[in-house]
Amino acid sequence: MRLSVDQQKRFLDYCHSKQNIFSNRVVKGFFQEEENVLLLLEAVDGNMDSLNELEEKFRKYFFRIRFVKFLVQTINFYTIDQMRIYRKYDYRYQLIFDRPTSDEGNSTLGELLLFNHTSTHPEPITSDPGYFQSTFTNEDLVNAFSDLSHKQKIITTLGYSLCYKDHEIAKVMGVSPQAVCKTRNLALKRLRVALREGR
Repeated sequence: MRLSVDQQKRFLDYCHSKQNIFSNRVVKGFFQEEENVLLLLEAVDGNMDSLNELEEKFRKYFFRIRFVKFLVQTINFYTIDQMRIYRKYDYRYQLIFDRPTSDEGNSTLGELLLFNHTSTHPEPITSDPGYFQSTFTNEDLVNAFSDLSHKQKIITTLGYSLCYKDHEIAKVMGVSPQAVCKTRNLALKRLRVALREGR
């Protein structure tokens, strides 16, 4: 369907006379379809059927725009919520061995693997940070571990090689469990940042 020159001129004149209405993006978009322009011109000429049809089409068009906007906002908010949940989960369970095996229990994946490990060549358990570091297969992790302070290396080794609890490490090192927890979390944060940068 193509508008005649006369119809185009009439429509442009009408738009010019109603600039405050036709400056709206929704109205502009609606009248991109020539069928809607023809209905408008017929309605201006006094055709009530065309006017009713035009109003009904605009209602549906406007509803569609609002519905799409609602869906976009819903998806956007849901995405933000999911990102917050993932960020909170990753911060709370920084390494995979710290992650709980279920929502109800207090046991972690690391503990489960430790008790169920039946390999004929188990990994060596050591309190020496240097030897513990030599068992790493990830080069980025090796480099990141090297950058830790001596105290961070000791606490990390005791916690993840010997599976000591914070209060046990505190007794060995002569510090408070809170200090052990703070140092371990700082070490894990530095390792996590280094691994992300390496990826």
